[in-house]
Amino acid sequence: MFFGEEVLQEVKSRVDLVEFIGEYVTLKPSGKNFRGLCPFHEEKTPSFMVSPEKEIFHCFGCGVGGNLFTFVMKIENLTFPEAVRFLADKVGMDLPTRSSEGISPKARQREKLFKLNQALGRFYAACLKTSSEESAKLARRYLLEKRKLKASTIEQFALGFSPPSGRETIDFLLGEGFSGQDIRQVGVGILTAGGELIDRFRGRIIFPLHDIQGRIIGFAGRLLAGEGPKYLNVSDSPLFSKGENLYGLFQAKRLIQKEGKVLLVEGYMDFLTLFEEGIGYCVASMGTALTREQARLLRRYTDWVILGYDADSAGQAATLRGIQILLEQGLRVSILPLPAKYDPDSFLREKGKEQFLQLLTQDISFFDFHTELLIKKYGSNSLESKIKIIRELLPFLQSLNDPLEQGLRINHLAKLVKVDEALIYRPLREGGVSNRILKDMTSSAGNVNEPGNVKAEKMLLRTLIEHPHQRERVLREIDENCFLIGEHRRLYRAIVHFWQEGNFSASRLVNVFAEDQIMSTLIGEILAREDFVACAEPEVVAGLVQSVKKAVYDREIEKQRRLCLSRPEDKEELKKLSELLKQREELKKLNIK
Repeated sequence: MFFGEEVLQEVKSRVDLVEFIGEYVTLKPSGKNFRGLCPFHEEKTPSFMVSPEKEIFHCFGCGVGGNLFTFVMKIENLTFPEAVRFLADKVGMDLPTRSSEGISPKARQREKLFKLNQALGRFYAACLKTSSEESAKLARRYLLEKRKLKASTIEQFALGFSPPSGRETIDFLLGEGFSGQDIRQVGVGILTAGGELIDRFRGRIIFPLHDIQGRIIGFAGRLLAGEGPKYLNVSDSPLFSKGENLYGLFQAKRLIQKEGKVLLVEGYMDFLTLFEEGIGYCVASMGTALTREQARLLRRYTDWVILGYDADSAGQAATLRGIQILLEQGLRVSILPLPAKYDPDSFLREKGKEQFLQLLTQDISFFDFHTELLIKKYGSNSLESKIKIIRELLPFLQSLNDPLEQGLRINHLAKLVKVDEALIYRPLREGGVSNRILKDMTSSAGNVNEPGNVKAEKMLLRTLIEHPHQRERVLREIDENCFLIGEHRRLYRAIVHFWQEGNFSASRLVNVFAEDQIMSTLIGEILAREDFVACAEPEVVAGLVQSVKKAVYDREIEKQRRLCLSRPEDKEELKKLSELLKQREELKKLNIK
């Protein structure tokens, strides 16, 4: 880690936990503690608690908890070191100078690339504002006259222009002390066939892309003339991944929290026009398909997403994909009913703000939107069309936890397609909802590279950290050997140690591993993952125990099978294999009491 324990304690001592969290959540006294509506999940009754005495926060609704640093990491989407620096800057505390031993070469290079982007942003902005080149004048006319952006908006979002030759940018950066390797690594420089380094954004209007702290992590460019894609994003770099960021979130995040909703649009100009018109609770997915990472990022600031994608067929397809991803993150979703030929930018400019605001009051639910599209696609009169519509809507109906909402939706659908409600209820009951939920939770939906048993291990650790009423039950059933991942075993041993000492707390756990980057990151992930919120439910916990135990048996069975294959005449080894298979089968009878 970059910072010692004494530094962490000094930072914490200078920040009033209640006052700081109160900037994000309205808190009211409740005995020794303070309560408010949780900023991490939708609720009507306050279940979010802050304890100044214990220096922790905890939500009894969704299970999220931790200390000051954990809260900053989650609410601002920061790493642990970034959270420390964020707080130190806030209280005006100078952090110790980090020596070459105290910071990795990778971290030093990241800081250098941030400086490169900052310098490059100033260069692009100056080119747009002052360049006498005809192409720069064309860019100014496009923004000010055709798109009718105000000069103040252009300045606020640091829009720029890249000279068309592509060489001026490179010469500027080299003159600032950056190397050609730096320029390529940040995703701006590309090599021509002749080996010359040039700016990939040459001749384009530039949109700087910021992280949640306001640092420039990359750029996007809009082509005005010539051949090539109209919009071009910087290539992925150590600072930027196009599927993990949202345009405008840095500027809009506070208003999104205040309004309790976010309008999600596709393009940069959609966002800028909305923001300029005073509809500032919006972000743009930068013209790319919405990703799970972007949905999780939105989830930090609101539970309600209004999809404002284009109304053409491509926009409707993108809306449907976005709906599924947003639903996976537990977000409430509705759709802005734009007329067929419009996007948000063109509708605002042609129809005006007042009519746009009227559209916002008419937002339709994703269920109605999807149902309408399916009826248009299949019709609703033939037997085949009814079957297709119902089958495509079943996953959504099955995901509803509110029986009243589920019943009303089924009733509405049954009337639309003219079938008996019982025909829709029957397939919903097949397989059991609790088993489906557990399967979804222990699958790799949140991370395509994460095996189900690894996720189950993390969820059990979350249970042990945040749910003391489940802790003793879980510890009766598993030991450290049930965890196949080494870091998970280390965390399990620490939890057991502090629990047996009688002074366990999530805050202490974070601080103990403060100087271990891998473990700190693991704890931060386990505490922050929204898809772990149900790990306090007894039925789910029992399933998680089954999952991790089954993974252990699967590993031992595979070893034993290989042994039996190498010794086919050894009946004792076959007997051991049979016993292992029997024990794995008996896991189905597991019942934690």
